[in-house]
Amino acid sequence: MKIRYSTERKFHGLPIQLKYAMFLTLVAGFTTLVMIFVMAWFIQRNYNLFMGDELGVSAQVIEVVRHEQKLLEISLFILFLFSITVMFTATFYVTRKLTGPIVALQRHLWLYSRGDWSRDFRLRRNDEFKELEPLVNQVRQSHLAGGTGGPEGTDELSKKTG
Repeated sequence: MKIRYSTERKFHGLPIQLKYAMFLTLVAGFTTLVMIFVMAWFIQRNYNLFMGDELGVSAQVIEVVRHEQKLLEISLFILFLFSITVMFTATFYVTRKLTGPIVALQRHLWLYSRGDWSRDFRLRRNDEFKELEPLVNQVRQSHLAGGTGGPEGTDELSKKTG
């Protein structure tokens, strides 16, 4: 029996930033959901213990307790939605800093592969991997100068980056 592995990646059409933001949000959402279920279970258990002693509790108190229980359950659900929204926003922001340079590098390498060497490689001011900028531009300059980027180019580059 032969085992076949799928070479197709999941969510292949989505931008890389959105894929990782969704993944991190799902992980955080799952842990938040587990925590909220535990809190809801304790709330339910405590209210059931209180309501089990109906002989000493008036009808008005029972109604107030049931209303309070529903309010707590709704509050937990709103807390869950709020935490998912905050987590997605935070992960989207963080992954933007990490994946933006990768996407920019991919785009520039694609342009270079098509023969378009006219543009300098620039990253946003606050992006990670800022050290890629001089490396890619050195490759571009070496290509435009018609050189192969031999040892002299390597020494100059290592002085700039190291």
